[in-house]
Amino acid sequence: MTHVTAQTTVSLEKSQELFQRIAGSVAGGESNYVRVKNGLEMCFDRGEGARFWDVDGNEYIDFSLGYGPLIFGHKPPAVTQAVVDMITTRGVQFTFPYDLEADVAEMLVSSVHGVDLIRFCTTGTEAVSAAIRLARAYTGRDKIVKFEGQYHGWTDTMFISSYPDLERAGPDDRPRPVPGSKGTPRAAAELILPLGWNDVEAVERAFAEHPGEIAAVLTEPIMCNCGVIPPKPGYLQELRRITREHGALLIVDEVKTGFRVALGGATEYLGLRPDIVTWAKALGAGFPVAAFGGTREVMDLEARNEVMHGGTYNAHTVAIAAARATLTILRDDPELLASIWRRGERLKAGLQEAVRSAGHQAVCQGVGPLLQLYFTDGVEEITDYRSALRHVDMEKFSDFQGAFQDRGIYIHPDPLECFYVSTVHSDADVDEAIEAAGEAAHAIGR
Repeated sequence: MTHVTAQTTVSLEKSQELFQRIAGSVAGGESNYVRVKNGLEMCFDRGEGARFWDVDGNEYIDFSLGYGPLIFGHKPPAVTQAVVDMITTRGVQFTFPYDLEADVAEMLVSSVHGVDLIRFCTTGTEAVSAAIRLARAYTGRDKIVKFEGQYHGWTDTMFISSYPDLERAGPDDRPRPVPGSKGTPRAAAELILPLGWNDVEAVERAFAEHPGEIAAVLTEPIMCNCGVIPPKPGYLQELRRITREHGALLIVDEVKTGFRVALGGATEYLGLRPDIVTWAKALGAGFPVAAFGGTREVMDLEARNEVMHGGTYNAHTVAIAAARATLTILRDDPELLASIWRRGERLKAGLQEAVRSAGHQAVCQGVGPLLQLYFTDGVEEITDYRSALRHVDMEKFSDFQGAFQDRGIYIHPDPLECFYVSTVHSDADVDEAIEAAGEAAHAIGR
């Protein structure tokens, strides 16, 4: 897959100097491969609420939000204070279970329908890896159905066909598994059955062609790693039906959607009851915490220690204090999620209108506080990964991102990432972003 270098006229001289210094001792200049692979070597100084400043002093309204965790924006006072209180009064790392762990687990179980038991971990990648192992243990099967354009972490078992080159990925109706990185064993790829999303017949065919081999279907409930692509009406319910009919599990990856589209996540919003759910990002409002959970029948394998799941920092006091504060805030003030829905929907409509008025063919897709702007060749809907690659103008998006940034609005430079709206984005921030989008769209020409 080709990534286009973002271009901006904003001065980043100090950022580039600092980046070069970092690159002298940190391989590639960063510890997260995706942050500057698009060529934007910007270094962070500080954040406050919905805004951040780079080391050159440039100020931005932030719609990237650290890839999504910052649901309350930068430095949320209540969450930060909860963490400070925990580490200054009780400590940092406990060897044993403790009361706040029960508090957070009970809030998760009460918020997400169909989840009876949970386990904590530290990252979304870990949560998905644990869920996959659990599904294989429960079913006694090895193969996993996943969907092109969905990212479920960087492990060998999951970074397969996330963003495959279409020449290697095979025909639309018979996709081939494509390792996402050098160093991935071919054997790992052979355990994955990649499919196009929003295609029920493809899932039916996979189960027919691999009887008794598929442990689980793994999916985002709303695709948020290929821009934002909602499920077609009834699609997820069909996945639920098919997996039940064939004795496989349904794993829903709510790393991006959890506690953002609803307190109970997209499973609540879409009326879905999966067997296993994974969470991260918004769960800790910026602090590293993740979890997975499911039905008592499935999770009992964990309870009986029949499936290995470990981690020194699982249920770390910082993580659990942050999660407890986050869930308490969202539970006690339902208006917060309602507000980010309203602003997200207004931003989506405003961006599309502003860019189209500047003479571009574009569509803005989203669900509430998650959205993405696609510059297209005229199609009105992106429905899966292959339609994104075939109909989205990646270079024009990169030009737009740079011009948007020049006007003080930061979005991730990858056209397959997405906008996030936080509880601290104001109506004025949305208005400013829409106005800047129109100016940026005019600046890049038609």
